[in-house]
Amino acid sequence: MRIALFSSLLCLAACSSIPAQKVAVAPAKPTAPAPGRAEAGAVADCSAWATAIVGPYKYENNIWGIDKARGFTPDQCLLRRNKEGRSEIGWTWNWPGYDPTVYAYPQIMFGWKPWSGGKPSDARFPLKVSAMQGLSLEYEVETLAEGSYNLAPEIWLTSSDKWTEQPNPTLITTEIMFWMDYQQGAVPAGKVVDQPVLAGVRYELFKADNIGNRGDGRGWTLYSFRSPTRQLAGRIPIDELLRYMVAKGLVSADEYIASVEFGNEVVGGSGTTWVRKFNVQVTP
Repeated sequence: MRIALFSSLLCLAACSSIPAQKVAVAPAKPTAPAPGRAEAGAVADCSAWATAIVGPYKYENNIWGIDKARGFTPDQCLLRRNKEGRSEIGWTWNWPGYDPTVYAYPQIMFGWKPWSGGKPSDARFPLKVSAMQGLSLEYEVETLAEGSYNLAPEIWLTSSDKWTEQPNPTLITTEIMFWMDYQQGAVPAGKVVDQPVLAGVRYELFKADNIGNRGDGRGWTLYSFRSPTRQLAGRIPIDELLRYMVAKGLVSADEYIASVEFGNEVVGGSGTTWVRKFNVQVTP
C-alpha cells in the first residue's frame, strides 16, 4: 500500500540531479530485482542513466536520488517489449526503502532539459510562453505498482531562450507538475492556492516557494496541478493551464518552456510502467 502523504519536501521529480551527480553506479546485486524484469519477452537495461531514443523523445533511467539509498541496493531498469504487434518502452523499479524527497524519476524527455544540457530535441524549444499557440500532451500508460509513487508529467520554465550543450539549471524559474496518478490522500509540496476548472477538470493547484537548489544556492517556484481522479490515459492541455497561470500572475508570458517531461516519482516500493502512447503536440 502506498504511503498516503508525501512530505512538503517532495518536489524534485525531474530535477533529477545536478549533472555532476550523473555518475555510473558500481554494479551490485539488487536487494530484490525490479518486477518488470520477470515479464515474458521483456528486455531490460538496468544500467544507471540508460537511455532510449524514439524520434524526439528520450527515455531515461533517471536514478537521481541513488545516494539516498540506505541499507538496500535498488533496482531500476528501462524495458522493451513487443505487444499486440507494436514495440513499447517502459520502466520498472524496486526501491525497498522510503524517502519523501524522492529516489528516482524514470522518465521521457522532450525539448531541452536545463539539468542535462545538450541540443534540444525540438528546435522550437525553449519556447516563449507568449509565442505558444498550442501545447498538449497525450498519453496512455499501464502501471502496476505498490508502495509510494505517482505519475507526474511536468514542464520546466526558464528565463531565457538560450540552450547550451552543458547543463545550466541556473536558468530555471518555475517547475510545473501535473499529478495524474496518486493514492488518495497523497499531497504535493506547498499549499493549495486555487481550484481552477480547466478543460472540464477541476484541479487543486499547489504552490511551494524556493524549492531545491539550482546550483547557485537559490531555488525555484513549484506548482502542482493535482487531478481529482486517477488518470492513466488522457490529454493534458498544457497551453490552457499556462494561459490560466499567466492571467493569474503566477507565471510570466516572458518565461520560456524548456522541456516537457513524463515519469513516475518513486518514493519507495516497486512497480512497472509501460508507455502505450506518448505524444507532445506543439503549435507552431
